[in-house]
Amino acid sequence: MKRNLITNLMKAGLVAAVALGVAAGCTKSESFEESDVENGSVDGIVLRASLPEGATKTLLSEDGDVYKILWQTGDRVSINGNLSEAVADSDNGKKAVDFTVNGSLSAPYKVLYPGTNSANVIALPAKQNYVVNSFDPRAAASFGNARKNGNDYVASLTHFCGVIRFALKGSATLDRIELNALGGEKLYGNFTLATNSEGFTGSFSGGTAGTLTYSFGQSGLELSGTDTPIYIAIPAQAYSAGIEALVYQEDGAFMRLKFWGSGSTLGADDIVVFESKTYAAGRTENILAINTLTAEAGGDPTPSAAGITVGVYNIKMQENRTGTNNTYIDMSRTDVQAGLGSSIAGMGADIFGINEVGEDNMPGETHDIKAWAIAQGLSSSNYTWKMDYPNKVSRSGIISYSYSAEMYYANVFAYNKNTIVVEDEGYVWLCNDEDDYWSSMKNAYEHSTGRHTAVWAKCRHKASGKRFWFIVTHFDTYLGNDDGDNLHNVKSFKIFAQHLKNDVEDLPIIAVGDLNFGSKEEDKTTDCPNYLELTSYWTDVYDTMYAAHSAAGDLNGWYYKTYNGTMTGTQHNYYYPFLSFTKNHPDRRLDHIIYKNSASQSVTPTSYKTIRRTYVAEDDNTWCPSDHFAVVAYMTLD
Repeated sequence: MKRNLITNLMKAGLVAAVALGVAAGCTKSESFEESDVENGSVDGIVLRASLPEGATKTLLSEDGDVYKILWQTGDRVSINGNLSEAVADSDNGKKAVDFTVNGSLSAPYKVLYPGTNSANVIALPAKQNYVVNSFDPRAAASFGNARKNGNDYVASLTHFCGVIRFALKGSATLDRIELNALGGEKLYGNFTLATNSEGFTGSFSGGTAGTLTYSFGQSGLELSGTDTPIYIAIPAQAYSAGIEALVYQEDGAFMRLKFWGSGSTLGADDIVVFESKTYAAGRTENILAINTLTAEAGGDPTPSAAGITVGVYNIKMQENRTGTNNTYIDMSRTDVQAGLGSSIAGMGADIFGINEVGEDNMPGETHDIKAWAIAQGLSSSNYTWKMDYPNKVSRSGIISYSYSAEMYYANVFAYNKNTIVVEDEGYVWLCNDEDDYWSSMKNAYEHSTGRHTAVWAKCRHKASGKRFWFIVTHFDTYLGNDDGDNLHNVKSFKIFAQHLKNDVEDLPIIAVGDLNFGSKEEDKTTDCPNYLELTSYWTDVYDTMYAAHSAAGDLNGWYYKTYNGTMTGTQHNYYYPFLSFTKNHPDRRLDHIIYKNSASQSVTPTSYKTIRRTYVAEDDNTWCPSDHFAVVAYMTLD
């Protein structure tokens, strides 16, 4: 993952504000005349270096998705090769510190950290040392140019290095890591920054070819059953063939890790976080993708693209449906709660959507689905839940059931923040009675012309940097050969997707939700017109996997192990055997994972399954905790 080091996690240049004033003979509040800088030199400067929230520097502590960085005792900067005084103990841990730089200083003012006697050379060590939960401060280099801004002087600092972070666990004692750029890029040595009349230009040359050694000291690093994070700072540049890390034990045996097998660019404001690996000497692991340790033993790993697990689950909110054979599911039952929670946790998804979430399903409420999922094994710390997209709509008169006048019908999503960064999010209403769909959806923010919403998120996969749109939605009920509200949902959803791709950013879109129709009508042979309309724009993951398994000759086994439907349907209780009810019923496959690729990126489904959780009620029937199954797919990010 590329973790941006700014508070709102949006991509931006890393800027440290630096205020400059005169130290010799006047206070910091006094100002220079313009000619003092342009026509001569300044005898001494007080440089106030303020680190923005989340900038890379010498002390690093993780706080959720943001790294907070502070100055440390002993830090020194330099201007044009003139060293500043060191940070005093009293300023340790501060965000802004005054640096006194003595000597005759002439414009342009070229600022370097760590401080050096050279005006334009950054020296990175050939050997870095392990630092607990941080990186070696000797590699935390940055540069910038001082400028006059009113009566003060400012400088924008740019970090010379980015950081790669990975975690190891196991029982070995590690001695060192040897890091190599497989494309020949330089990882250490003297790098000369290019300059012009205004100072540093940002480009650089030089460096020394060879292996960067990362040392764990004389006693080594003893791994345990929990993750030990390792941070290594390397120059921000393109790594055309990726990076290789040989992780050595004390006895000389090593594990080989390969990052970015197809190449990638490390940004100066990035900490790229890779997933945890269990240490095993003699193994090679490609850690661009989230692979299991059992992938292979020794030798080069089989190249694989980065990927994510995506899921969707309609929990069937508690509601008073009346009518024959339509008893609602009682969420006050502990076995129903356990079934719902284990279905959510059992998806193992990096990002998932949940449909039909009621007010009482919110955190802290009577039927807290987040708490149920955590109780059944979903990590309480790794997952971020987005549940603040309410959808109170009138549902009176829908089909033959009697609903309350207003229902809470929210779509929510959650994601593993160790795998995914959400850069932006929001929602729109899906219209059901307008031809001008996009106008209707925009106006629906205030006028609520529809009954259902599409909740969206712009996502970034942390390990690979690949980005995509994720949407969770829910459509109106389909009544058979329908040209009404459900079809309007299909069309307006397409318009919204086109808006994202054409007007915002052309990224692949992964959409999930209960669309309330299958691929066939109830006769199981007639094509559902709404499904044909849907797949004229979107690709159904189920269809993709059906075709792949059919071509491989294992369709029957795969088909039976997954399913061909959700459990909902007319004139059926909720305690039927799910295989006999859904097998060979494409009309009952209501929950979908669909996708649309962009011009430059794509996603590829490689697996598809359902999560089935049941319980035995007092009537000795096997029940499911919802009238839907959780649907899960693994998709590579290509």
